[in-house]
Amino acid sequence: MMSFLLVMFAMYWLPTIIGMARGLPSVLGIAAFNFFLGWTGIGWVMALLWALAASPTPRVIHVERSRY
Repeated sequence: MMSFLLVMFAMYWLPTIIGMARGLPSVLGIAAFNFFLGWTGIGWVMALLWALAASPTPRVIHVERSRY
């Protein structure tokens, strides 16, 4: 029973988890949308689409070259 509840909890927050894993700048918006409207089903699907469609922030890697 406890494992079922944990799986359901993780499924409910899946859009937020995906947004965090992708490093999205709008992850707080996705989490708020998921919290307030995720229970409707349509809100959950919209939050999931938002998390999957948003482009992550570009990551810049700066490499300094040594002269010696």
